[in-house]
Amino acid sequence: MTRSQLILILGSVALAVILFQLPRSVVENEQLQEVTETESHSMEMPQEVESQINDLRRLIGEKENIDKKANFAHALARRFLDYGVVDSAASIAEDIEKWKIIPSELAADIYFTAYERSPDPERAKKYAEKARAVLDQLLDKDPTNLFLKNRLAMTLVVSENPMAGISMLREILNQDETNRQAILNLGLLAIQSGQFERARERFENLISLNAVRS
Repeated sequence: MTRSQLILILGSVALAVILFQLPRSVVENEQLQEVTETESHSMEMPQEVESQINDLRRLIGEKENIDKKANFAHALARRFLDYGVVDSAASIAEDIEKWKIIPSELAADIYFTAYERSPDPERAKKYAEKARAVLDQLLDKDPTNLFLKNRLAMTLVVSENPMAGISMLREILNQDETNRQAILNLGLLAIQSGQFERARERFENLISLNAVRS
């Protein structure tokens, strides 16, 4: 292994450690507006973001088409998630679930991101459970979707049976040995469990895959 390769690997591991240490803990229109107004003004947001939030709230209230309404709600939730207003974002996901007849990938995305970014472990676990419930339904309809399967696996890691999540990530690699998200997730979990040599192997693999792609 060359010096430059070693530096790249160590840099990737360091970056993964930093990423993993970031906080994870992973209504109807009138009620939605009341919650978002309260929490958005408690955050220090740029004026531009405040304007975007107000515009999105207005559009949610105006739209009768459920798909358009849900898309605007998802965009609003992402704004809140970007500024750490996790509970308001999760409330929006609950609204999307009420509006949509079929399981919504938009709601799953909000719950999963709330799980990743919640600073409180108990709330993170709650959002992981909500994400898992929607992801299970989505995968029943599309069991080959490895993006959703990766997310489901990571919610299982904080369940009563964390090994189920790790087994699912390995299962993904059995289906697609170059699945970067599964490799990254297993590398991060290896760091968490103190298996640094195994983590290094995962990140070396990622570097080689990226080199091939470029």
